[in-house]
Amino acid sequence: MTKYARTIDRNSSVPLYKQIKEILIEELRAASNEPVRPISTEEELVRRFHVSRAPVRQALKDLANEGYVYRERAKGTFPVRDLPIRPPGLQLGGLVGYLREQGLETDSQVLDVGRVQPPENVRSVLGLNQQDKVLKVSRLIFVQEKPLVWTQTYLNVPEDFEPSARELEESESVFLLLERSHGISLSRGEHQIWATGAAVKEAQTLRVDAGDPILMGETKMYTRDDHLIGWRKAAHRADDYKYSFTVHR
Repeated sequence: MTKYARTIDRNSSVPLYKQIKEILIEELRAASNEPVRPISTEEELVRRFHVSRAPVRQALKDLANEGYVYRERAKGTFPVRDLPIRPPGLQLGGLVGYLREQGLETDSQVLDVGRVQPPENVRSVLGLNQQDKVLKVSRLIFVQEKPLVWTQTYLNVPEDFEPSARELEESESVFLLLERSHGISLSRGEHQIWATGAAVKEAQTLRVDAGDPILMGETKMYTRDDHLIGWRKAAHRADDYKYSFTVHR
């Protein structure tokens, strides 16, 4: 990739990782017509910007989450040829980080994690046999100490991928752990969203009354080679959730 002279401004109020991310996005767009080759490594970026690893890792993490780059195990980090145009936070597993970036007091609690035989509807979606087991992660996201979203994620991943609840809470996303440990990157999710009444378990978890309106979502998750790897169900409190988007002509 072509080298550029732009660097960070240490007197700016903008966090270092955001400055690094924006510089790299600018360079990725400028090099979009060049042959695809790995971008700079963590070590190279640390030396270039004269910073610690933390802001560099956060910048690369955000670039991957927002669809600008993808990682291949033992090969490096590569630019996505068709660069995204989308709002921040519109990404798989990025809700906690996005809410925190908006200045909201956000917490995440892993309710359950382990390998299970999924229910029939999940087996059908993922093309599994009755005896097959998958990794299930149940997580509750709080905003201002009040439950906002309850997610149940089923992933058909290698059996040796067994993150602990603590690892999941520290990383904010099971997808980031999966990418780091096994080099498996997710590229897209197909969503269905609808309004419904809270069932008893959903009401108890979200601290609403049974039958109260909630926003329900289901997502099919695909890897970069278009392999269907997971399914997620998410129940959102309707009284504290607003779905906003922009449509361009």
